[in-house]
Amino acid sequence: MTVRPPPGFPLPELVRVANRVLTEEAEALHAAMEQFGSAPQPGSPWAQDDKAVSDRADPEAHGRARGLLYARHQAALTYVNAWDHLISLARILGGDGAMPLFSHASVSRVVCEAAVRFAWLMDPDVSSEERIARGAVALYISADERFKGVRRLPAGYPNQRTYQQMLDASTQERDAIEALITGAGLTFGYDKTGKRKSRLELASANVSVPLQINVSELMAKLLSDSPSWYNIGSSVAHSHYWGLRDVNDSRPGQSLSLTPNVMNVGAAAESTISASALIVDRCGKMNGHDPSTHVQRAMERREEVDALMRRATTSAWARIPTETPHRGPDRP
Repeated sequence: MTVRPPPGFPLPELVRVANRVLTEEAEALHAAMEQFGSAPQPGSPWAQDDKAVSDRADPEAHGRARGLLYARHQAALTYVNAWDHLISLARILGGDGAMPLFSHASVSRVVCEAAVRFAWLMDPDVSSEERIARGAVALYISADERFKGVRRLPAGYPNQRTYQQMLDASTQERDAIEALITGAGLTFGYDKTGKRKSRLELASANVSVPLQINVSELMAKLLSDSPSWYNIGSSVAHSHYWGLRDVNDSRPGQSLSLTPNVMNVGAAAESTISASALIVDRCGKMNGHDPSTHVQRAMERREEVDALMRRATTSAWARIPTETPHRGPDRP
C-alpha cells in the first residue's frame, strides 16, 4: 500500500532526501564495486586466495579452488541482491510522489542481511582456508534449506511427476555440495550427540566454521551504528502488532487511521546506507584498495538523513495525515 499526501501537503523533506541519497548511494555502490572488483591488487587478500589454491596440484587443492569460486559467486549474487533492494527502496520512498506504510522496513532489512552475509564471506582478515569453509557452509545451508522445503510439500504436489523431479533435483544438489565439501578436504563435525552435523572443519589449517549463519549477531557486530534496526524491521517482516500499530492513530474497534511514520523511514534509509558502505569497505579491502573515501561519502549521506531525523522529533511533518484521524485512548 502506498500513501499520497492530501493536496497542499507535500511529502516530508526526510522522505524526499531519503529518495535522493539512496539513489546516489546505489549509483556509488555500483561504481565502487566495478572499480574495486575489476582490479585486484598484487598481495591483496583476493590475490592471496588465488595463490593459496594454485600452489598445489593435488585433488584437494582443485577442490578448494572450486570452493573458492563458489564462495565468490555467492558473494557476487549477494551484492546484487543488496543493490537491487537498495535501488528499490529509493524508488518506493517518494519516487512517484508517494511512500509506503511498511515495506521500507522489510526492503531495508534485506539490504542489511545481504550486506552482513557479503561481509562474512569477503572478510579480508580471515585465511583463505576459512573463506573456503565459510563459502561451503553457506552452500550447504542453501542446499539443505531447499531440500527441506521440497520435503515439506504435500507428497505428489502439484503432481507426482513434478514433485519427484523437484525432490530428485534438491537431493542431487545437496549430494553434490557434500561431495564438493569433502573433495576440498573439509570434514563435518558433529554435536555432542554425535548425530547432528554442526560445523565444517579443516584440521590442517585449524579451521572450524559452525553450520549456521547467525544474522542477528552479524548485524550487531558489523552494523553497530544501527544496533536495533534489524529487530525493529523484523516486526514488519513478521507482522508483529507492536511494529504494525506504529502507523495507526485509531484504537481497537475503530476504523483504521493510517499515517506513515517518517522516523521509521529515516531509520530504514540510514541502515541501508551503512549496509552499502559495509559492502564497499569489504570489497575494497579484499581487492587491495583503500575504500575510505567511498565509505566517508556514504556516511555523509547518512548524516543528511540523520540531521532531518533529529529535526523530525519536533516537526509537524513527522507524520503525514491521510484521512481525518480518529483518536481514542492511548493504545496498549
